[in-house]
Amino acid sequence: MPEAPRCWVCHRSVEEITAAVDTETAEERELKKQISLASSTKMKFTESADIWRKTLPRDFKDMDFQFIAANAAQFGTIKMLAEVLEAKKSMVDWLADTSSRLRDDGETKDLPELSSIEKLEVDSLVRMLDQFELKSRRTIQDDAHKEGYATGFEGLKLFEGLEFLIAQGLLYYDVRAQLLTFALARASKKKPRKSLRMVQSNGYPPVQLCSVCEGLIAGLRAPERRAEEQVVTTEAVPKPAKREEKVPENMPPAETVVAPVVVAEGVSPSVAEIMNKLGPATKEPPKTRSLHEHRATEEWDEVLKQQQAKEK
Repeated sequence: MPEAPRCWVCHRSVEEITAAVDTETAEERELKKQISLASSTKMKFTESADIWRKTLPRDFKDMDFQFIAANAAQFGTIKMLAEVLEAKKSMVDWLADTSSRLRDDGETKDLPELSSIEKLEVDSLVRMLDQFELKSRRTIQDDAHKEGYATGFEGLKLFEGLEFLIAQGLLYYDVRAQLLTFALARASKKKPRKSLRMVQSNGYPPVQLCSVCEGLIAGLRAPERRAEEQVVTTEAVPKPAKREEKVPENMPPAETVVAPVVVAEGVSPSVAEIMNKLGPATKEPPKTRSLHEHRATEEWDEVLKQQQAKEK
């Protein structure tokens, strides 16, 4: 499997760049906050539903749910009735209205949650509603008619109607969470996507760069052309003539140091005497005059001149 293309500067793939530099927008943060809030509110609704089941008076269990809801003032002894009817108004009625708009392609602009919804998202929500109705064998809308399905709360007793209301309340939170999830996905699509492409900028050779490093290369100044090197010719400077050293005629010869002759053991005295007279087989080459010898020669010449001047 070929290796994923990487940026010439940071040597990262598109996935690695997105994971490293992807930042959350304000819209995304707000949507995630609403999703978290919807989840916590659903838990609170579940807790309230358990209380409703426990506190609902058994004396009214055989009465029709719709009749009690329509005549709530006559049933003041049911303490939790006001909360149940408020939940029906805020959740069940909204769910029925949304179901009608999604199924009939009705106007959704007045519902912020549905204002930007796409066709695939509509189909997904309709499937959720269909599955709920199939399971309960009841329609969510009070005015809807399906063969083999009951309509809304029709024919339900108090406890049965309460359970159907609780089920629709949970569905309400699921639909709202799904709508927020869709909105979050759309918000993520609005952000500029990270990519890799061949870039040639400011005279540099083309290289594969990510959308993050591309600005770095574009910000570099163009490479400077190397100026032609100038060859500087210098005139030959004549070397100073060597000074010829004049050796004085009357200068005494330098003493020659003769190395002693090494006589092997067992040689007779007469032979040893002859070897000493002959000297060593080899002699060191004469040494060249040093600077102090030249100075001594010059001083000697000066002494001779002074003596000659006195004799005159």
